[in-house]
Amino acid sequence: MKKLSKVLAVVALLFTTFGSGLSAFADHDAIQPTSGDLTIHKHWAEDNSQIGSEGNGLEDNTITNPPVKDVQFNVYKLTPKATTDPTVPPSEKDGAVYTTNGAKTELSVAYNGNTYTYTMALEAGSGKTDANGILKLTGLKGFYYVEEDLANSASPKPTIPDGSGGTEEVTIASPIKPFVISVPMTHPTDLDKWNTDVHVYPKNQGQTPTKDMDGASSNSVNIGDEIGYNIKVNIPSDIEDYAVYKINDKLDSALTYKTNTAKAYVYKDNGSGGWTKSEIPNPGNANYTVTDADPTTGTGNENTLTVEFTPAGLDELQTYMTTTGGSYTHVGIEFTTTVNENVVSKPNYTIVNKGEIEFNNGLTTGNEKVPTTETETNVGRVTIDKKDQKGNALTGAEFQITGTVANAKAGRFIKVKLDLSGKIIAIIRPGHDDYDAATSIEWIVRPGETDPAKLGLINGKFYATSFEGLKTHSGVDDAKTPNKYYVVETLAPDGYNLLDGPVEVDFTNENAAHVVTKEVINSKGFKLPATGGMGLILLTIAGIVLIGLAVMVILPKKRQA
Repeated sequence: MKKLSKVLAVVALLFTTFGSGLSAFADHDAIQPTSGDLTIHKHWAEDNSQIGSEGNGLEDNTITNPPVKDVQFNVYKLTPKATTDPTVPPSEKDGAVYTTNGAKTELSVAYNGNTYTYTMALEAGSGKTDANGILKLTGLKGFYYVEEDLANSASPKPTIPDGSGGTEEVTIASPIKPFVISVPMTHPTDLDKWNTDVHVYPKNQGQTPTKDMDGASSNSVNIGDEIGYNIKVNIPSDIEDYAVYKINDKLDSALTYKTNTAKAYVYKDNGSGGWTKSEIPNPGNANYTVTDADPTTGTGNENTLTVEFTPAGLDELQTYMTTTGGSYTHVGIEFTTTVNENVVSKPNYTIVNKGEIEFNNGLTTGNEKVPTTETETNVGRVTIDKKDQKGNALTGAEFQITGTVANAKAGRFIKVKLDLSGKIIAIIRPGHDDYDAATSIEWIVRPGETDPAKLGLINGKFYATSFEGLKTHSGVDDAKTPNKYYVVETLAPDGYNLLDGPVEVDFTNENAAHVVTKEVINSKGFKLPATGGMGLILLTIAGIVLIGLAVMVILPKKRQA
């Protein structure tokens, strides 16, 4: 038993000695490991409020933004080209500026008046993110230049979960700014250790600019009505670094910009489905400049409104995103236009318009442009189909129109204003401030009239073949309600009776072109005895006979006397 105890003691001593020897030869935690992994997580962010703070290289399980699939990332290993180039590339945080050559084989780093060059070698693990928004590269050691490659992310287009088991495509307007990272990297919290499982979270903001009309995407108006437009887009998280940032709107020819109405604002969610906004001050055009829309041929403007932010204005936008600046997430412009006479020449009497965001964030050559959503505004037309009782077309009638039965019975009809060429530029309803002004002209329709001499401005009245340029609906978008009008026959065709009351026209019955055709039938008047007819002749003859008989009776009596 004593011998066995001695043997075990010797074994224990040997194990302790051997184990101590192994510990002596193991790498210390402060010694950089031979390799590490890089995991790229791609998530979608609608605005800067979802960007979050800078990552630290550790995995973050708190992110709830949707993952983006099929985004290409290229990872290049960096090697100093000359012995004088530092092994560790200077950081952008310290003011270094990174520039790659066209072939992506060299990276130039401008720092402190010096330029250092690094060769770039594409890692075999470069590729596209999976359905979880992840791309993982293993067995790395050194410094790496990581870039998002949108050109090779176009087919198939990147997608995010749609919330119902499927996916929806997303448009990434501009790539994230390339960055340099060390793999492995110093552990961010245990500074005497290394992190061999490096995680990065490059997020794209959703460049989804919108355009609306006082909150609506579709509505109906009269010729001459004003429309207030709003273009809104999320503020890029690094807006202060942009070289160019503009909001453009090439207005349709049927829209006339109202001078001095364009203003810039910042916005944030008010928590109730709407927006809280604040106007951006602009003393002396310090924060932005406005170029008015001008449709004049030869100016090169092409009816385009442009609001361009100055460097000071970009700094202001950066401040607006901070807590002290109000935590605003979007920037936009608001302006007013008038619907002009050109609307009646538009397909389906509809104005389709959209703007764009134009910017240069230094990641591409030239400016990039992202279109807004579209808006639609329409006017409509009422056509009178005048017929007799047999269904034959009739001419010679005249009609006027108004919006209520009461106004129809009172003879208070819609009037128009004309430009110098005789085109309608405004619809003037009863009750309008200008209704009784000399510039408001009676509007009379002569259905089926083809003689140009009987149409247009004649003796202070405007004659047309239809009522064109009317508002077809009240309300907006899905809440639109068809409008009703009332036409009154003010002159009947020769030989026909006037209609005995107003005729209702309902835009519920409009066609796809926003035209309502109303059939109106006239009946002929009853036949009365004509002046000088046989009835009167017989009475005349009878009278003459009676007079003659009276004379024949009276004259003999006078002779006898």
